[in-house]
Amino acid sequence: MRFQSPVGQEQLADWYRAASVLVTPSYSESFGLVAIEAQACGTPVIAAEVGGLPVAVRDGTSGLLVPGHDPVDYARALQSFADDPALCVRMGEAAVRHARSFGWDRTAAATAAVYAEAM
Repeated sequence: MRFQSPVGQEQLADWYRAASVLVTPSYSESFGLVAIEAQACGTPVIAAEVGGLPVAVRDGTSGLLVPGHDPVDYARALQSFADDPALCVRMGEAAVRHARSFGWDRTAAATAAVYAEAM
């Protein structure tokens, strides 16, 4: 396990691809951009079940959602990847597919649809 201090935007994709899994134990998250960026690079995500993360991460498919913030629960989630290395591959492939649903075209169309419905 390695913890890394912040890196520049131009290096993020390389770091995401090099990671086996990304852990996002946020207490508050409006959208979950980091989780989506990691998934777009094929990295599954373990995330707190808060804010926008339950939308950003498809639980059991592109990653795992953890209710609460007990470190033991995060350790269990990490252990599931250690016990089944193929899980990283399966969820990583699903993560790429899931992240595609957050592209600019789809996001803009969905936003326009919300505005149209509101009017």
